[in-house]
Amino acid sequence: MDATIAIMGVCAPERLAYAERTATATGRALHLARRTDHGTAHTLPRPRPRTDDGRIVVDLGTDVDLVHTLLSHGGVAAEAVCVVDARHMIGDLLEDAALVASARPGDPRGDVGARARQAATALELATRIVWVNWEQVPTAALAVQMALASHLNPAAIVRLSLDPLRDLASPAVRNGESEVLERAGWVRALNDEHDPYMSDRRVRTLRYDQVRPFHPGRLMAALDRLDEGAAGRLVRSAGFCRLATRPGILARWEQVGSAMWIEPIGADDGRMGLGQEIALTGLDLSPAVLGRLLDDAALTDDEIAAGPAAWAHYEDPLPAWSVVGSSLPDATD
Repeated sequence: MDATIAIMGVCAPERLAYAERTATATGRALHLARRTDHGTAHTLPRPRPRTDDGRIVVDLGTDVDLVHTLLSHGGVAAEAVCVVDARHMIGDLLEDAALVASARPGDPRGDVGARARQAATALELATRIVWVNWEQVPTAALAVQMALASHLNPAAIVRLSLDPLRDLASPAVRNGESEVLERAGWVRALNDEHDPYMSDRRVRTLRYDQVRPFHPGRLMAALDRLDEGAAGRLVRSAGFCRLATRPGILARWEQVGSAMWIEPIGADDGRMGLGQEIALTGLDLSPAVLGRLLDDAALTDDEIAAGPAAWAHYEDPLPAWSVVGSSLPDATD
């Protein structure tokens, strides 16, 4: 078993209790990773006998940067366990709460839906996902939860937790640093590699492709319809998109529950592809209705013919972009 076992999840009491049980069961030192004022994570050892081989369990605080921490703390060999409270897993992915009670302007932890975003990130980065308090949830609901998690992270081992040793018994598959960023179901769907380990008739992942840019005003209306459930319950979607009013810029599309982020990745260098590539996961989704809503938000033939000079005057209610940068790799490379 690798030197570091990282424990994630937005339900802090359940996560910490599981981390403590894991440390006891495996004879490891327990460390707490908590966010500093500068946004990075630092670790504090708990008062527990230390091992002499450097093996540790790290409880990742609710608001730490999970991607940065998993890549920097313990290296790419770390086991990453996402602890899910079965009593409210789907609620965690749908709520619009911020991640912290108060945050400075520009701190994404204060965004609407930031807690749901963190819940989705933990699921997508995990090597294994374990459910606690599952005895209190009906079997059919558990089946939906486990299938949804498997769609969000097809490579993860999923388990109803019995005890940490049994949860960790089977080896997780890891292929190096790049694999940490490629576990997410949306990345695998865009790479045509989406093959969930568990399935349920209510859970679907769909891929949406459209070469035409979106009309921002109509896209906002489409997003409102999706949030109302017009095509089923859209839980998570992510990918890449383009807006007609902001030509030459590829944007990252990210949605969890009722929260939506469309953020610039970088200016077009001729290699970023065209239009929209988005993976969408949810419950009882209608592919036909979902496709029609998004297609109606794309530019029409007449609008395409009018060209960028006309597009600049279209209604654009989406948040302004202050900086165009590059924060994520193109998952379709």
